[in-house]
Amino acid sequence: MTKGTNIENIESDLIGNLDRDFNILIRGILSDLSSEQKAISPIDTGFFISSWTASTQRPRPDDARETIAPWSNIQPTRQRRKSPQAKVEPRFINLVPNFKPFSKVFIGNRSQYAARALASTRSKIPQYVQGQLRSLINKVFTEKPKLGVATFGTGVRGSEINPNVRFKGTGIGRFSDPTSVFVDYETP
Repeated sequence: MTKGTNIENIESDLIGNLDRDFNILIRGILSDLSSEQKAISPIDTGFFISSWTASTQRPRPDDARETIAPWSNIQPTRQRRKSPQAKVEPRFINLVPNFKPFSKVFIGNRSQYAARALASTRSKIPQYVQGQLRSLINKVFTEKPKLGVATFGTGVRGSEINPNVRFKGTGIGRFSDPTSVFVDYETP
């Protein structure tokens, strides 16, 4: 959230919020692609769905299922259905670093057969990218900026409600009215 109420902090606050939301979005995408319940990625042995990662460089599809346990012991069915021994255990989600705002981030799959799995008729990844991803972006980036303008003491002299207010507020033009307490602008 915000560091303080001073206008000097606005740039660092906005960059901090963008940084946080950007990284939440990347982890949300990886979580969606690695989710067995959402059924976006096809599952046979579970290796493909478990191999999603994000990096500032293109992830290389160079991991062979046959060399990585527990998938090396699972035989693929190759019949458009999930193997009974399939394991879905995301391998890289906890290893993804925090990315800086405005950096180029690649989300990809490390399995050697990623291209075939993406082109599979069971793959819903193109539909996810073209449709569901927008709703995730809108959900993550929902914070509406709020701008408030006031002076110290808020123009109210000490009263029973605000006994600690000791200074008369001042302003310029139509904001110089001492009865004005707070001008609040909120974006839709």
